[in-house]
Amino acid sequence: MADNDNGDMAQLYAADDPFLLWVLIAQTKDAILKARQRDYARFGISDDRRAILYIIMNNGGKATPVIIARNLFRELHSVTEMLKRMEKDGLVERRKGTGRSKVEVVITEQGRDVFEQSHRNETDQRVFSALTKQERERFSQYLWKLRSRVLQELGIPEWSLDLQNPNDRD
Repeated sequence: MADNDNGDMAQLYAADDPFLLWVLIAQTKDAILKARQRDYARFGISDDRRAILYIIMNNGGKATPVIIARNLFRELHSVTEMLKRMEKDGLVERRKGTGRSKVEVVITEQGRDVFEQSHRNETDQRVFSALTKQERERFSQYLWKLRSRVLQELGIPEWSLDLQNPNDRD
């Protein structure tokens, strides 16, 4: 492929080719993450840590490691290690759990502050302003549809209110 021809990839595959769609999704996700990480660096937080804080905040300020791992599609031991580092940095506190869970993770005041500051970043607004409101709504519907299919393929049931399609909420 010639480096100067931006249409090379598109010429190799039809616009609806699943491989091209995967490449576009992967490249877009990676580029958005890179832009977001630049913003989050100002707050000393990674995208993974921010995702954990988001899950905890959306779960009423507390969550179990199992819920966090499930929402991040990560192994429990990986999440446990991240939570230990976040606790050391004062973002969360791990407490004795109630019910079936042995551990419950609670966001600290410092974690709330970092989350709120990082939540107000403008990167997402700038990136997604490339789409109209109607295009964003359609795009969201398409992503939810793909997500549901992948979960079905993996044999994973739909879960968790914090990842529920906002269009389905009352």
